[in-house]
Amino acid sequence: MPAKRDLVKDKLVDERLKRYEALLQTKGIDPNQATGTSEAGQHRKSSRSEVPETVWQLPTPASVVSGPQATIFKPQLLHGQRGTKLVDNSLWSRVLEEIHDPEGPREEASANDASDSEASDDDFAYVLGWKTPVTPSSHPPTELIHQLWQIFVENVNPLTKLVHVPSLQPAIEKAITNVEHIPRGFEALMFAIYSMAVLSLTEDECKGLLGETRATLLSHYVAATKAALSRTRFMSSTSIVVLQALVLHILSIRDAYYPRAVWSLTGVAIRIAEGMGMRLDGTLLGLSPFETEIRRRIWWQLRMHNFRAAELSGQAKFRDFELDETTPKKPANVNDSDLYPAMPQAAAESTTPTEMIWMMFRSDLASFAATQKVKMHKLGKAVFTSEEYPAMDDLKIKDGFIKDMEDMVETKYLRFCDPSQPLQFMTLLGTRASTNLIRFLAHHPRRWATLDQVPASEQQLVWSIVIQLLEQYSMMQSSPQLRRFAWNVPYFIQWHAVIHILDTLRAEPLRLDAMKAWRLIDDLYENNSEMLLSTNRPIFVAVGNLCLKAFSARAAALTKERRSLSDPPGFIIKLREQRKAAKAKREAVIARSRGQETLDGEKSLTTTDADATWSDTDPRSAEANVQAQPQQHPLAKQSTNLVQGSTRTGDDAFWLSDALADGFFAGGAADMMNLDTDAILAQDYWLDTSNSEVIDWAQWDAWLSNPDSIRPNTGAGTR
Repeated sequence: MPAKRDLVKDKLVDERLKRYEALLQTKGIDPNQATGTSEAGQHRKSSRSEVPETVWQLPTPASVVSGPQATIFKPQLLHGQRGTKLVDNSLWSRVLEEIHDPEGPREEASANDASDSEASDDDFAYVLGWKTPVTPSSHPPTELIHQLWQIFVENVNPLTKLVHVPSLQPAIEKAITNVEHIPRGFEALMFAIYSMAVLSLTEDECKGLLGETRATLLSHYVAATKAALSRTRFMSSTSIVVLQALVLHILSIRDAYYPRAVWSLTGVAIRIAEGMGMRLDGTLLGLSPFETEIRRRIWWQLRMHNFRAAELSGQAKFRDFELDETTPKKPANVNDSDLYPAMPQAAAESTTPTEMIWMMFRSDLASFAATQKVKMHKLGKAVFTSEEYPAMDDLKIKDGFIKDMEDMVETKYLRFCDPSQPLQFMTLLGTRASTNLIRFLAHHPRRWATLDQVPASEQQLVWSIVIQLLEQYSMMQSSPQLRRFAWNVPYFIQWHAVIHILDTLRAEPLRLDAMKAWRLIDDLYENNSEMLLSTNRPIFVAVGNLCLKAFSARAAALTKERRSLSDPPGFIIKLREQRKAAKAKREAVIARSRGQETLDGEKSLTTTDADATWSDTDPRSAEANVQAQPQQHPLAKQSTNLVQGSTRTGDDAFWLSDALADGFFAGGAADMMNLDTDAILAQDYWLDTSNSEVIDWAQWDAWLSNPDSIRPNTGAGTR
């Protein structure tokens, strides 16, 4: 080890000597003519190839070189056995010089050397929650691995572009021949690929092609991915392969996990990428053209996923997104066949669509949003974030933004898209949907105080926009041509648009195009039945309640006009059955609770406790509370909801309940965050809105971003 440290120290000295020689040359002095060349220096040059670490520093601008060489720090990229890491402050740069061994003996040891039985303090298994070990039998049979890989290449890779297929294909083939000895990072990537392949299939396809249900296969491969990632000690990894596995894993769980958990795990991945220097463009770090391009793809995919994850968690979408001269450039518009690891220079970008068109379109939208942030900041307007944009009153600025975006996508994408090509057709629909989404946010119904004050033309404009959005969602999920890409759509459905359609159908059940809207709602439930009929997320349960109200309003209106009623669609029947079962379950719980109070022999005390406990979920008390409150504009309610949303429950209540006992407890029926999905299923009284009033968007925001279902405090003081 001392010998190695001396070699690294020599390397650092060589870097300084080169810098000094460059300075001498700028003064007209030739260092080669100087006398007294050090033999130690010659030895260092001859032994340079023996050093396993290399250090790259960002180029210093000429203006800096020509001035006094004070303590100017330049970020350094360290290349080691396990990957690359960025050192970006002078403290660690100095530590690096003193220790001489950048990675240290523990990090230098391969992660593959440790056995599964070894206890590890840094595998961070609790982050992913894996329980079962990874064994060769965890992999599918050889023929199924080939099948899953091909499914991934056809269904997933065109929309993610996280891996380079031509260089990865031989490695997959090599791994298949010897699954007992796959490097741990690469094994994690293989399991993530299996997960994504299964995710992209329908239930029937999984049974027909793979012989198992989709849920069984997905559960198995997601669990195996977690275990494999933990074995790589992914939290401290500097491997691109491990990061690719982690990002694919996040994509495979994003529809099933709570939004806030997905957003947090995405933040972990971004931190890992930053530690590898991915927040800086590879050209500034001296990386090869191939690695530079792969890193750009990973970085932009991560950031774009983070935008949506933040939005679904109730956070600002673009708040921390800024572009400057060091930010990784957008991925190049080239096919994978144009890239190879030994390429001496960057590939020339194509002027026509390539297999990168979907990712190019999305990165251009993100870049466009960042540019608009800067522009509006200069105009003294609100910063462009997902929650501030709809609230802006200046429609002229918002419509100008939309026009600029339409021009950009038309010029760069739409005029080139060939609908006969599935990926280009998907991009065409995606660009149209994105434009409609921005237009919907610009004219968002939350701007309306009452419907009487909204011009009919504005109401019709918003209605037309949301109908177009649902048509585009339906086409992307229902078209046989786009079947292999349908897995990507649910995560990007704009739930506010769905809510507005259902609320409008509730208020105007017999409007002229109501049947068209109901057909689109039917398509939405058919294409996303697993998600929309689930009862573990408040937003889906609340949407189901609103859907039933709208359908009931239509049935009542048709009956009043003596018009025939058609049989309810299957999703309406299922929604009704869920709520009937939830009400029966809730009534049984209440009956048992009241019976226990009587048996306790403390009737007066327990009656008081029970009333206090159930006041949040009793419809009669809730109606009384609602009637007692004056009607306010939704935006005016926001500050109140923020206070009510801060109610402590669970672990926080155990800590703070005594401290908050003196009147600071903000309970009540309006506390949406303190209701579980059973309560929303069983009682939907808070959705009662007269036809002249607007929907409470702050209430829906709470449901949309609620990370879990917190059950009412029915057993205070018990375990």
